Amino acid sequence: MTTIFGVLLTVGGIAVALWLVRIRRNVAAAFGDRASAAALVGFAVLTNAAPALVGSHSSVLIGVLLVALLAWLVFSGRAVLRGPSDVWLRISIAMAGALLVWSVGVDALTGNGFYGSRLPAYGAAALLLLAIWLMAARTAVSVRAMAYTGLAVLALLTIPTAVYEQSWRICTGGKLEKCSMAGALFKSFYNSENYVAMLASFTLVAAFCAMRRLKLVVTTSFCLLVIVATGSRTSYLAVGAVCAWVLAALLVQRLRPSLRIPFAICVALVIGALTAATYLTWSASKTTLSNRGNIWVAARDYLSGREAVGVGVSKWFHLQDIGAAPTHFFHSGYVLVVFSGGLVALTLFGLWMATLMHRSVEDGQAFTAKAPLVLLIVYSFTEVVWNPLSVDGLTWIVVLLSLTASVSAPPARTPAPGPVDLVDRPAPLAGLRRLIGRQDSRAAAFN
Repeated sequence: MTTIFGVLLTVGGIAVALWLVRIRRNVAAAFGDRASAAALVGFAVLTNAAPALVGSHSSVLIGVLLVALLAWLVFSGRAVLRGPSDVWLRISIAMAGALLVWSVGVDALTGNGFYGSRLPAYGAAALLLLAIWLMAARTAVSVRAMAYTGLAVLALLTIPTAVYEQSWRICTGGKLEKCSMAGALFKSFYNSENYVAMLASFTLVAAFCAMRRLKLVVTTSFCLLVIVATGSRTSYLAVGAVCAWVLAALLVQRLRPSLRIPFAICVALVIGALTAATYLTWSASKTTLSNRGNIWVAARDYLSGREAVGVGVSKWFHLQDIGAAPTHFFHSGYVLVVFSGGLVALTLFGLWMATLMHRSVEDGQAFTAKAPLVLLIVYSFTEVVWNPLSVDGLTWIVVLLSLTASVSAPPARTPAPGPVDLVDRPAPLAGLRRLIGRQDSRAAAFN
C-alpha cells in the first residue's frame, strides 16, 4: 500500500503542478496580478523547500527569502509606508507587533536573558510584520489564492514521494498507535506528518470556501489523499469543525450577506478559544492528547509563578538542552504564546485574532472568508500553525490571512500616490468641461 500511495502522491503532485501552470491566469487573478502571485507563491514554495535544499541552514535561506520579498516590495513600488487603509488590519498588525515586542522584552529581562541565538529569529519576525504592513496597502488577495498557494507547496512535497523512501515514517504502536491507510505515515522531507497535514488542511478549507465544480473536485481529492496518507487525526477533527463553520456561513450569507463579522461574535469566539486553551494547558496530564500533555506540563511547571508575564521562548531550548523538557516544540500555539509572554501575550494574541477576523471583505461573504482563520484558531490547540516570534514554512498562511479581502477574486486596488485631499480635488478646468458637456448635450437634444 505504501508503494501505491507513493505513486498516487507523485502522480497527483505532478498533475497539480501542471494544472497550476495551465491556469496561471486564474492564479494571477486570485492574487490581483501576476507579480504578486509569483512573489507570494514563490516565497511559500521556497521556504518549504529550504530544509531539502540546505538542510540545517534552512533558517538562513528563509531569512534571505524574506529580505528578497522586502526588496521586491521596495523596487517594484509596492512598498507604501502609510500601510493599509483598513483600520482593523492596522490594529491587527499592531497587536502582532506588540506581542513580538513584549515577548522579546520578557526573554531579554528574565533569568540570564536570551539563550542561544534567538535575535535572528526575532528580527525575521519583525521584518515579516514590516512586509505585511508595506504590502497590505497595494495587495489584496482572495481565499482562492490560499488554495492555489497550498497546492503549489503540496506539489513540491509530494512529487518526490515515489522515489524518496524517507518520505514515510513507520507507524507507531502501543498506547499511541497511529497509522494511515498507506501502512505508514507520510511526512515528505520533514520530520513530522502533522506538518504536511496542516498544509493540506488549510488548502482544503480554502478550496472548499472559494472553488467550484472541477477545481473543487481536483483540489479536494488531492488534499484528502495527502491527509489520509499522513494519518493525522488532528486534521480530521480540525477540518470537520471548520467545515461545520463553512456550512453555517453559507446559510447565513444566503439570508443576509455581510461585509464583516460583528465584533461581538469575533470577541466571543476568541475568548472561548483562549479560555479552552488555558484550561487545557493547566488541566493536562502527561498523557493528554497523545502525550502532548507531557510538553504542556513541562512548560507549565517552568512557568510557575510567572504565568502573567511568561519567561521567554529561548528558555524552552535551554530546558531541552539540559534534559528538563521534551525534544518537541510546544505542540500548541497558545502554550507557545503563554510560555513566551504569559497571559499578557495571550491577550495580545487574542486581540490579533479578533481584529483580523472583524476586518471587512469586499464581496459580502465575511463568514466564509474567515474560515481559514477559524481553522488557525482550532488547529492552534494542538499545533503551532503561526509562530509570531519567527518565520518558517507555515508563515505564508498568516501573510495571506492578513491580505485576504474577498472569497474568490480580489478587488482591483490602485491606491492613490499622493495625499487624499489632492486626489479628491477636481483637476483644473474640470467644472468648465462638465458645464460645456451639459450644454452640448442639451443642444444636441434640441436639434
